[in-house]
Amino acid sequence: MLWRPHHLIRQRTNFDFLGKRKIALAVSTLINIASLVGVFVFGLNFGIDFQGGIAVQVRAKQGNVQLEQLRSELGALGVGEVALQEFGDATTALIRVQRQEGDSQCVANADRVIKRRAGDGWSAKPGPAGTGDVEFAAPQAMDAANWRDAVSRVGLTIQERQLPRGTVNTARIEMTPEQRAEWCQQVAIKLVEDAIGKDYELRGTESVGPKIGAELMQNGIIAVLATLGAIAIYVWFRFEWQFGVGALIALLHDVLCTVGLFVLLQLDFSLTALAALMTIAGYSINDTVVIFDRVRENMRRYKKMGLIELLNFSINETLARTLMTSGTVFVAVLALVLFGGPVLYSFSIAMLWGVIVGTYSSIWVASACLVYLKLRPEQLRTDEDDKAEKARA
Repeated sequence: MLWRPHHLIRQRTNFDFLGKRKIALAVSTLINIASLVGVFVFGLNFGIDFQGGIAVQVRAKQGNVQLEQLRSELGALGVGEVALQEFGDATTALIRVQRQEGDSQCVANADRVIKRRAGDGWSAKPGPAGTGDVEFAAPQAMDAANWRDAVSRVGLTIQERQLPRGTVNTARIEMTPEQRAEWCQQVAIKLVEDAIGKDYELRGTESVGPKIGAELMQNGIIAVLATLGAIAIYVWFRFEWQFGVGALIALLHDVLCTVGLFVLLQLDFSLTALAALMTIAGYSINDTVVIFDRVRENMRRYKKMGLIELLNFSINETLARTLMTSGTVFVAVLALVLFGGPVLYSFSIAMLWGVIVGTYSSIWVASACLVYLKLRPEQLRTDEDDKAEKARA
């Protein structure tokens, strides 16, 4: 019996992709505009890398680091986003906590810390509205020296002028809102230390300020734009300028759509998210170049075929390859979404969406641009083509 290969997608399809180009471009334009509006109106959910925060290095006193247990314990502290990863070896972990705001939650955390470290009867509460002051209460009256020692338990270093006069059981520490926000980083460190101090020892702490986060954001944007520009220039030199412009528009479409997904789902936008954007751009351009390469071959082969007909023909010829590649990548990324855990969740969701929009943009956006940029077959003629035509004449 003659064996025949099995095709998941029949070899010769005849879908009119470019016939729906106006609808596809209208939908893409609306999504991109909505993404931009979402960024400016609702904003991105910036992670620790861009917002700033604290980094705490800890080592397990016995055995290896248990990341899931740490994530569960630290997630219940009320200090916001917490990211964990092994650091160096299996016994050491790096804990990153988002930058703390000088709000009432921070003072509530300080209240928990001072009760645990100084004993019952202690309390901390915010001072008058519009200030960064914090009011402390002790179980008994104390002098200035004892007050200095007490507030240092919550990471607060006070100046001589701030010390209470006489022997009192209440004290108001005057701070600006900015100073209280800085102090809150120390409160978070001590809260983390108290939560895991039984099983882990602190090896070092580091504070990442908002200025560093802004620099990382700026450098990340430059990296993404440079990547898109380099890809467009590569396509331009390999094909024609119309191909380069079409590829750039498709890449911008993919990036904006993915950023819109981050806004819609309020996914953590960090350096990992930027890595996902560049990975999506690389995947998308690979698919686009395959279609463009077939378009160029067919334009030299079928010189009298209309551009729209030729583009449809080329896309249909590469359709099986496109869908098989997208399908296998989709399945692999879906496994990351389902089993990769919270650390990879934002990256995995972005990649899953990127596979879909990257395939879509290669077929409709990039190819449709060639129609509106008026690509002509004679632009792809080579010296060999001219010599062959003269020989036939």
